[in-house]
Amino acid sequence: MKLAPLVGIAILTVAAACAQPLRLKGRQAPRRQPGIRMAARVGTHYILQFRKYPDAEIRAEIQRRGMRLLEYVPDNALLVAASAPRLEGLDLVSAGPPAIDDKISPQLDRQSAGSLLVEFHADVTPERARTLVSDLGFDVIENTGLMAAQLVISGPLVRLEALAAADEVKYILPAAPELAAGETMAGCAGALTEAGSVGDYVLIGNGWPRDASGSAAITYFIRSLTERVDPSVARSEIERALREWTRYARVTISPAQQQGAERSIDISFAHGAHGDSYPFVPSGPSLAHTFYPAPPNSEPVAGDMHLNADEAWKTGATVDLYSVALHEAGHALGLGHSDVPGAVMYPYYKLSTGLAADDIAAIQALYGSAGPSAPAPKPNPTPTPNPSPTPTPTPTPKPNPTPTPSGPDTTPPAIQLLSPGSTIVSTAAAAIAFSGTASDNVAVASVKWTNSTGDTGTAGGTASWSATIPLLLGTNVVTVRAYDAAGNSAWRSVTVVRH
Repeated sequence: MKLAPLVGIAILTVAAACAQPLRLKGRQAPRRQPGIRMAARVGTHYILQFRKYPDAEIRAEIQRRGMRLLEYVPDNALLVAASAPRLEGLDLVSAGPPAIDDKISPQLDRQSAGSLLVEFHADVTPERARTLVSDLGFDVIENTGLMAAQLVISGPLVRLEALAAADEVKYILPAAPELAAGETMAGCAGALTEAGSVGDYVLIGNGWPRDASGSAAITYFIRSLTERVDPSVARSEIERALREWTRYARVTISPAQQQGAERSIDISFAHGAHGDSYPFVPSGPSLAHTFYPAPPNSEPVAGDMHLNADEAWKTGATVDLYSVALHEAGHALGLGHSDVPGAVMYPYYKLSTGLAADDIAAIQALYGSAGPSAPAPKPNPTPTPNPSPTPTPTPTPKPNPTPTPSGPDTTPPAIQLLSPGSTIVSTAAAAIAFSGTASDNVAVASVKWTNSTGDTGTAGGTASWSATIPLLLGTNVVTVRAYDAAGNSAWRSVTVVRH
């Protein structure tokens, strides 16, 4: 089937039912009410989803047509930049600009103030990025240690969707308190594939293949070590980082007898160009990079972890080998980045002593819990409020009386989760407490919950509601819905992994 060039067309879909869905964070947590969602304007950035994995031949054809490859988007899609994409003859399922909801972290549903980390597409100039956020009323919080094409900003979150609607913006997530305070943190560009890096808007990878029992068995081989740390200590720190993930999930990582084996993580310290498409720059911004498992990567590169040999590696201090290896091991097992500041898998490294609750929930969502003997997760640290400019006081408006609807009520309620504070939670408890608020243009009639295990119930309260929800071992997907008298509803969903 031939497709016309994508000029002035918001989105083009062809036989979408035949395609694997794109695994994006925003698509797992619908947030905004129908009727207020903004349409992305057609610009120069598009997601092209193919019927099969975009191999080297497909990628070469894309580039021959003048399109710039920016990232790989699971499954089988490419993020490209082009002023007028030529799509004729390509075996596409869909093509169009990224959706607004896919550009906004679900974590921001729980944030009414504070600072944001805005990621722009790689071809957006710093000047254009600053002008864009300024025109929308945001202030730039200066931080010279940020990765390229990123800004930390503060300002009115009511303009969040307007910011996400800009063609230049790739993803918006909460800024770590350290970034908002101007502290320098080393960043990670994300997990890699042969078709490009994977953006922070991606949920998780597929992980390594599991056996009949649902567990995964992989190996590792340390090809080389840094000269900055005693070899025995460096090896011990890397192995300690690998073991930390196996404490919580049904995955085993054992030493391999040779490099390049299938289902094996080859670990090496490298200088500059080292045989892949992602060379290290001496004293550059990249401490390490890691390839996702197979698929989408092929062997022997699948899962391989490369660390920049020119960095000043240390133990227990910046640049801490254990902390970086712990983060990169998460990518090697199939995890993307977390949007939770304080999590090991947040896109900026921090000094770590172990996994946070969000990391554990993510790895257990891939491989399941290691069992009842697994240690209890450390809670995600409560972030220090991010600094933001002091707002100019405005008079409190007098409340308007609730208008009498002139026709059928079609406006759904709004619902907000106050607890839990994450969209993925790990716990050993037999029940979990949910609480939040709900509002409506007329009145909220009820708040009800369902669990994917089959349980249902009604929360106590409406405007301010709470519920204690029983859990079964394994994955529980809890959905809470607010209803009005006309039957309109809105919902929030949280994945709870009980181990």
